Amino acid sequence: MIYREIDGLRAAAVMPVILFHAGFSFFSGGFIGVDVFFVISGFLITSIILEEMRNGTFSLAAFYERRARRLLPALFLVVLCCLPFAWLWVMPEEFRTFSDSLIATSLSGANFLFWFKSGYFAPEAGEVPLLHIWSLAVEEQYYMFFPLLVLFMWKRRPNWLFAVLVAIAFASLAYSEWASRVFPSANFYFLPSRAWEFLAGSICSLAQLKGQKRGSNPLSLLGFGMIAFSVFYFDETSPIPSSLALVPVVGAMLVLLFARQGTFVAALLSTRAFTLIGRISYSAYLWHQPLFAFARIRSIDPPSLAVMGALACLSLVLAYGSWRLVEQPFRRRERRLLPSTRSLVASVSLVLAAFIAFGIYGHDTRGIPWRLPAPIKEFMADNDWSKTCLLEGSSGWDAMPIEDCIFNGSHAETYAILGDSLASSLTPALAKRLDSMNIGLQQITHSFCAPVADVSMLPHQARDCGTFNAAAIDYLVKSKVKTVFLAASWKIFFEQPRYIFNGEEVAISDGGQRLRDAFDKTVGALTSAGIRVVIIYPHPRGDTEIAAKVAKLMHKGTPAPTITIAQDDFLQQSSPSYAYLDDPKDRHVLRVDPAKIFCGIETGRCDLAREGKTFISDKVHFTPAGAEAVVDEILVALRQDDMTDGNGMAALSSN
Repeated sequence: MIYREIDGLRAAAVMPVILFHAGFSFFSGGFIGVDVFFVISGFLITSIILEEMRNGTFSLAAFYERRARRLLPALFLVVLCCLPFAWLWVMPEEFRTFSDSLIATSLSGANFLFWFKSGYFAPEAGEVPLLHIWSLAVEEQYYMFFPLLVLFMWKRRPNWLFAVLVAIAFASLAYSEWASRVFPSANFYFLPSRAWEFLAGSICSLAQLKGQKRGSNPLSLLGFGMIAFSVFYFDETSPIPSSLALVPVVGAMLVLLFARQGTFVAALLSTRAFTLIGRISYSAYLWHQPLFAFARIRSIDPPSLAVMGALACLSLVLAYGSWRLVEQPFRRRERRLLPSTRSLVASVSLVLAAFIAFGIYGHDTRGIPWRLPAPIKEFMADNDWSKTCLLEGSSGWDAMPIEDCIFNGSHAETYAILGDSLASSLTPALAKRLDSMNIGLQQITHSFCAPVADVSMLPHQARDCGTFNAAAIDYLVKSKVKTVFLAASWKIFFEQPRYIFNGEEVAISDGGQRLRDAFDKTVGALTSAGIRVVIIYPHPRGDTEIAAKVAKLMHKGTPAPTITIAQDDFLQQSSPSYAYLDDPKDRHVLRVDPAKIFCGIETGRCDLAREGKTFISDKVHFTPAGAEAVVDEILVALRQDDMTDGNGMAALSSN
């Protein structure tokens, strides 16, 4: 196969990827174009290395310089062009992720970052400008190891090279089949699962060197058909890479080996349209995702297919420009830019250092929020949640009460709020309202510590929770506090697979009743001391950061966004927590259910934000407005309880 047909195969690989990312459902398996690219890359790199080995001209330094000239100039251009749009349009949390991607791209580790941050097929992935660089990172990692392997085998056992590559390829394929079932996200992004696709191309190169140079219409058509089948019939549920990826990979191998001059596939791939797109395919791949991502970021509604199609065409126009004005000047032999290795290394090092420095700054400043317009900055600041007096670790609560966490302490009567960070987000609004009633408030809150004595979750941040809660409850039952509010991210707490009970790790399958007993014991200890307990029930939660989402919609032009979730989904998710919280039957227990506040304004929906008024800051914690709404309901419960008859039955119950 000559370079003209290889360029055509590149076009057949890149266009499905672009159209898949554009949202054209007909190309549901277009992402397999990346797999085809890996095969082509393995074929070309192996052919170049082996030819230079045979001629005695191979040099690792020269190899890596060629790779740098091939990959980095266009990549740097695209990243630089992304910066102003990200600066103007991207919200702080997403900008922090963008900053992380600058660092990861500079260090050839973008695949690790995006595996950690989000899935390739996740809904939010379409708004990540540099998501597609994961595949470039995998390719760069392959280049780090493969030439060294070939060089070692060529010097020691050249006749074994083919067998070694086949063995590694089969091992990698077997690993990807296993990992696709056990670690599907890591399997998608990591080199060990992808190596066999590169090696498939290497095997084709070695087969060609061994004399396979005959064309075949049936085999090349079969190969092209296998690629096309994968593009149109695979979808996001297809486990790629795995043995299923043999369809496009073997298809690419058949095209590389048998699409010789005179075959129908070679004639198709060598047409002007295919070869031109093939030449600019690398730049087209670089340009398309930022164009699509920024269009989605800036649009209030998802861009139409017509818009995405136009952007796909624009990516080809930009690709031609960067291929002609950037790629070629750096690669040509005569009058090329930065002709010496030293100037190239210095320039690349400077750009990479600048990207890393900017990325670190963006990360450390949490997305450089000051760059946003004043109304957006003010909105974000006004809708943060309170972390005042939120303890962490084993210090700060040696003596109770915690002096700095007593609000309005001059009042004769004092209440207390006990819980985790959710309780912390409620405290300022609760303290303010109680102050107007001449009541003080003690805040006793610790990250990850739901108010259940002698029980901790497993994360290391929660290791002191059992001790913290026991100390807090021991203090409260001996204090003059007569009303205690219990608030926590109950859904998270009650859905852990394992807990630590008094130092013993127990699975929930064995400890469900123990967990129920521990909560009952906690409430009972307080009520037995004559303390009125107010349990704050679960509230609707977001699956993304709500205040940031509202700010993003405002930035796009929606003046007063509303964000809701389905009430049935909320009730289903909260039902395990309700079962635990409903259990204590003591007459001194009041229950406040935020669902009564946030659900039902719109039939079947629960509000996270309503007409610009935002109730949830991140995914869980209350904004000041959300806290005030819950506190209003708390005060209603307290007033009704104060007016109950001698039986002392709580006026507000979740039952």
